[in-house]
Amino acid sequence: MTNNLLNFHLKIYGKVQGVGFRAWTKKTAEKLFLTGWVKNCEDESVECEVSGKRENIDFFVNACKKGPLFANVENIQKREENFKKFKNFSIYYL
Repeated sequence: MTNNLLNFHLKIYGKVQGVGFRAWTKKTAEKLFLTGWVKNCEDESVECEVSGKRENIDFFVNACKKGPLFANVENIQKREENFKKFKNFSIYYL
């Protein structure tokens, strides 16, 4: 059952803090039935883990390349990992 379920770790660089990126990420992930978490990092990037179906994750990553209205995404580093079962999609605050 979990053979089509994956986990990706993303690090998103650019103007991604102070533009509603975490809330947008949560809303986008939930629309795609993905679980995981998102947080701001001290280096002004945003980091997240997302779990679910590959096609939904692919759509999510492509959406993150644009982000919310005032974001300017310069680069996304992604790493595929084994599936992790999260209860929901959470925003972590520093």
